[in-house]
Amino acid sequence: MTRSTERPAVTTPPTTGLDEAGALRHQLADQLAAAGHIRTPAVDKALRTVPRHAFAPEVPPQKAYANDIVATCHSDDGRITSSISAPWLQADMLEAARIQPGHRVLEIGSGGYNAALIAELVGPTGGVTTLDIDPGVTDRATRYLAQTGYDRVRVVTADAEHLPVDIVPDGGFDAILVTVDTWDLPWIDALANGGRLVAPLRLHQYTWAIGFTKHDGALHSDEPLIVCGFVAIQGAGAWDTNRRTVPGAGVHLSWEDGTPLPADQLAPALTREPFVAHTHVTVGGQQPFDALTLYLAGALPGFCRLSVDPDGDNRVQNPPPKHWPGAAIVRGPSLARLATERISDGDDGNGVYELVVHGYGPHAHLAAQEMTEQVQHWQHNHRAALCPRITIHPLADDGPTPATDDPHVYVKKHTYVTIDWPIIPGTAALLTDDKGRYLLHLRSANKPIWRPGQWALLGGNTERGETCDEAIVRELDEEIGLAIPDLTGFVTLDTLSANGSFKDRVRVYHGTLNTPAHEIELCEGIQLRWTHIEETAEMTMDPGTAAVLHAHHNAHHPPGSRDRTLPVVEVRETRDQRTRNIIGTHLVLIRDGAVLLGKRHPSSAFAPSTWHLPAGHREDMESAVTCMVREAEEETGLRIAEHDLSLVHVLDLLDPGSTIPRVGLFFAPSRWEGEPLVREPECCTEWRWWPLDVLPEPIVEYTRVALDAISRGALYTPMGWS
Repeated sequence: MTRSTERPAVTTPPTTGLDEAGALRHQLADQLAAAGHIRTPAVDKALRTVPRHAFAPEVPPQKAYANDIVATCHSDDGRITSSISAPWLQADMLEAARIQPGHRVLEIGSGGYNAALIAELVGPTGGVTTLDIDPGVTDRATRYLAQTGYDRVRVVTADAEHLPVDIVPDGGFDAILVTVDTWDLPWIDALANGGRLVAPLRLHQYTWAIGFTKHDGALHSDEPLIVCGFVAIQGAGAWDTNRRTVPGAGVHLSWEDGTPLPADQLAPALTREPFVAHTHVTVGGQQPFDALTLYLAGALPGFCRLSVDPDGDNRVQNPPPKHWPGAAIVRGPSLARLATERISDGDDGNGVYELVVHGYGPHAHLAAQEMTEQVQHWQHNHRAALCPRITIHPLADDGPTPATDDPHVYVKKHTYVTIDWPIIPGTAALLTDDKGRYLLHLRSANKPIWRPGQWALLGGNTERGETCDEAIVRELDEEIGLAIPDLTGFVTLDTLSANGSFKDRVRVYHGTLNTPAHEIELCEGIQLRWTHIEETAEMTMDPGTAAVLHAHHNAHHPPGSRDRTLPVVEVRETRDQRTRNIIGTHLVLIRDGAVLLGKRHPSSAFAPSTWHLPAGHREDMESAVTCMVREAEEETGLRIAEHDLSLVHVLDLLDPGSTIPRVGLFFAPSRWEGEPLVREPECCTEWRWWPLDVLPEPIVEYTRVALDAISRGALYTPMGWS
């Protein structure tokens, strides 16, 4: 929820003469106000008034007023089934509910104390109803509310999944607070239009306290999300984690908001060390990255949560904490999960960690790379942006289930949830001189950066907490070491995909500079150049930069300002109908009924410690047979003439989770010279002849498929397309 930097305009009552409980109550309120959880005088007064210890007589006052939960009911197996929530979270949720005197408020999940706080906020003209499924909880709440003078609160024993009709006021409740961990929000109809609903909502086992406002029959979040934990809802609304267990591995996978996938096939994958993909994205030891995991849940098909048996041999390197399952995806017999590696102590001593992805199984590198790319996408496009916006729509009783082409849509029992991830606005500087020229920047062609090898404007993305105005000043200082005093907003540049969907946004600033390019110290990139508009047609240029230059050249109005809405320049990416393929060549060397296979190095990026044919990718403009001859000599030392090679099989392969097909060409030589040697020990540790009917384990799966097809005389095999 929104944090204010100002303390509430209240006068703290003196604590002299108070009993111990009263002094502790004011001390707790002071603590919550100082931390920003209390932000209004009304909430401050309520927390200083309601005797929290009276609702938790089982514990001493010091514990009742600690900034922590107080468990009040347990199940037979020891689980907490009811509790008084942590004061900081109660304050945050009460502030988010925006309760006013005279409001009618429903609390789902009773206990008494929070209902008494709400009663203080609504005053004598308002109404409070607190509801719980457990009669033991409601009996307790009724008793303690009466003892503390809040007997005007209505206490109801019922299953919240189906609210009793007679408790909903005409026009609906002005606010609904849910104080149990809930998977769905079936209470939209019970809320007044414009009313507030605050609830700890579960999405893929992640729970956030979210404040919503009802408009046009739907709930719209408008404040930051708060990671939290609550007692699970009971009754008809209880959620199913859809958990599957990997046999013999001590590993469990849960698809709470997705379709469960088989897990038995993953057992062999977890017997080996993982493939580790580095994201180069870092977090501090005390810095949460829960927004990333929520993003991954939508961005990665088949997303699940991974947990391990804490006391067993779970075979998972750097396992996730007991109460915080890890983010994971399953790709057939392979699995990838998000993990961390400590890389330094950090300035605060709490450590700096890199987010890494561990991949397991025959396609470990592909699954890990898929997750890594999404982590990097979040880092570059969403991390410093505003919090995601969540909208909850009710499902029509007799209507169709909404289409879920958008990956960030979750269909639940009563509602469907959409999550909008704001894009970080990038910044760019359109610098001109008195001769009408533009300062352009040649980007490196040999780095994995945006628009490599192209001429572009100076600039870059905003960083966490920065405005665009601040970001462009920082970027120019970092890139050319200069401050441009007259920077003003010029246009907003939007990049659209080939089908017209939004992809990226950059705020372009205009400024003047009359320094020769050779006198400017370029700290990033290759070269600076002052360029006339006529010269740009002969340059390899970023399309967005070209669009901005022409917009400026053709403009009939002065440059923009920081205060007005900027005109928008749109540039659409070109549509490429061609499918790009990776071409690989494979040597099928058979002698006396045995085929030559190599065991790949344990740290190999592809198929570590797995048997495979001599193989490689085509380079530059070489033909497939030239590639095969080259790879055979580089890997094995064998000398083969191109005219001695025959094509014996074509494998048309689509790896799980990949969007780039692979075409494998398998060549058999009629003759060769030499004996196989290990020429690339960093890739292959040994060569060995294996009988075709007794192939080794583990072996690359598509190698097995191809050898089987070759033995049957089949020339073509599609694999992975179904």
